[in-house]
Amino acid sequence: MSNFVTRHGQITLPKEVREMLDIHEGDQVIINVVGTTVTISKKDPTIWDKIGSFLPENFEKILREIRGDTTKRFKRLGIIE
Repeated sequence: MSNFVTRHGQITLPKEVREMLDIHEGDQVIINVVGTTVTISKKDPTIWDKIGSFLPENFEKILREIRGDTTKRFKRLGIIE
């Protein structure tokens, strides 16, 4: 399967590819580049709903503690003494 690139850098996904990936007008796609290889996949807008939360249950508490006292954090990082 071969396509041409327009002067604006656009390509057309062939109908067969759009049908295989169930891509329709307005869908978002993800473009990955590895070396000289480009892959295109359909972006799944419900991916976060499917995988559930990957953050710990007490994440909000941890975040508050991290953001709460910057002096301790700056000392630990060696920014201040």
